Amino acid sequence: MTDSKTGSPNQNGRNAPKDAAPAGLQPRLTGDLLTSSLLAFLRRWNAYGYQLVRELAKSGLAGFDTTTVYRTLRQLERAGLVSSFWDTSESGPARRMYSLTKAGDAFLDLWLDLFSRYQKILHSARDSLENLDRSPDDGAQAPSAGRAGAGERPGSRRRVRNA
Repeated sequence: MTDSKTGSPNQNGRNAPKDAAPAGLQPRLTGDLLTSSLLAFLRRWNAYGYQLVRELAKSGLAGFDTTTVYRTLRQLERAGLVSSFWDTSESGPARRMYSLTKAGDAFLDLWLDLFSRYQKILHSARDSLENLDRSPDDGAQAPSAGRAGAGERPGSRRRVRNA
């Protein structure tokens, strides 16, 4: 598939896979996903902002903006989910150290429970799609009339014209 905006191959000169996201629409680590990720790291240890940025990058999560990380940490502190202090223990300039508060720990528990439920929903949806895509040769039954056929999304319907 070519770039949906330009009609040309993707950046590496090859056509993009059929299921690839359109150019410029890459997932970003923002909002609640960034918040919960930062809280999860802080549950394990207190950290400086740059350490959290490094851990996010190492974790293989979707792209993020460093400025957004620091802004999110300040918002979490205003909300009482993290606390910070200036660490002057090492040589060099003072650095802000962040730690998780009890409220932040409770909030993270709520998010982890919610993510667990979302994960079950997504796995169920994926499993349903895989079952629909199985061919009769795989030992599965072919889609019955009224169900979405292979390659169709569940809930989509073919429009039939009356002759």
